[in-house]
Amino acid sequence: MSMVIYLRRASGADVSRIGEDGEAADRFVFEEGDPQNDVVDFDVAWDVLHFLLCGTAQRDAGHPLGIIACQLPEVGLDANGFGGFSIISPETVRRFAEALEALPDDELARRFEADDWAAADIYFGDVLAEDTRENGPEVRAFVLQGVPSLRRLVASCAATGDGLIRVLR
Repeated sequence: MSMVIYLRRASGADVSRIGEDGEAADRFVFEEGDPQNDVVDFDVAWDVLHFLLCGTAQRDAGHPLGIIACQLPEVGLDANGFGGFSIISPETVRRFAEALEALPDDELARRFEADDWAAADIYFGDVLAEDTRENGPEVRAFVLQGVPSLRRLVASCAATGDGLIRVLR
């Protein structure tokens, strides 16, 4: 089983309605809203993308570009510690959107160094690094596929004052 991260637009009213109910958060993320404009799915490339954005595998929540994989409190965990989600505040989303806007796609592409992923021991980094050796352009496209949607989502959230819900499944 692979771990996949999703980011979903969430207003203050959405966050209040969901509360700490993991099942309600799942319904909200996967069944409500416009999947083209409200949700970004990073598939298994989420940690590699975090590495490209931040330049490090560290999950320090203080990095302005770290929202994909930074350490955040989880709410909605079941008795076995599963099903949780994290809430990313509108202010954090705004800082992320500003930092992402200042990072052009060509700079992200320059940071694309597969050997660094395996060396940093990031999630799925070794598999994607190996795949890069044989299928470099396809892996680059796979890792960066969520960036245009991410740019649109966070710019829109910053403009409307919305936050995000992050779900790891």
